[in-house]
Formats: sequence, C-alpha cells, structure tokens
Amino acid sequence: MSESDFTVRSVPMLLSRNKSQEWRDIVLLRSGMLMRFLKTHNLLINVEPFDENGNVKDDLVIKKSHLTDDGLELFKKVIPGWSQYLDKGGDVNNINRLIKGLEKIRNQ
Repeated sequence: MSESDFTVRSVPMLLSRNKSQEWRDIVLLRSGMLMRFLKTHNLLINVEPFDENGNVKDDLVIKKSHLTDDGLELFKKVIPGWSQYLDKGGDVNNINRLIKGLEKIRNQ
C-alpha cells in the first residue's frame, strides 16, 4: 500500500486565508523565495512553480510527488522553522536556515 500524494504547500489555500493585498504580497513573496530555493537545489520534480514572467504561480500546489526525498525532508524538518522565523519578522531573503538544513539532510 503506497502513501497518499499529500499536499505540502498550496498557494491558493494560503491566499484564501486573508483577502488583503498585503497578505497576498507576503504569501507570494515567501512562496517565491521558497520555490526559487527548491528549484535552485534541484528539489522539485515535474513542476514549474513560476509563470512566464518569473512570478510564482498563484494556483501552485506542491504535492509530495513533486519533491525529491531531500525536498520532502526539508518540508518536514526545516521549512516549519524558517516559516516561524519569518512570522517573527525575519528577512525573507535570509535563507541560511534552508541552506544549513539542506546540508544537514544531504550529509546524513
């Protein structure tokens, strides 16, 4: 019996939580930074997170099957902490947590 192909990030769901433009901008900025990181480090499979203008797609849904094993581990172990850092006012451009977390995963 195989595991289900669950959703790990849904931009439409995040956008639906608040209708303000400020919230929309935050969600798209954070999602864009995260998707650039995942794409740069070859953690995505068979999914293009950006539109023709280089913006994260506002209908983007990332499923388990869209991630390498390392990418899935990043969502389980590292991204929650990065998100908490951002929620407390951290700089979205500071991806050191993601970099260090991926290095740790890859060196296990």
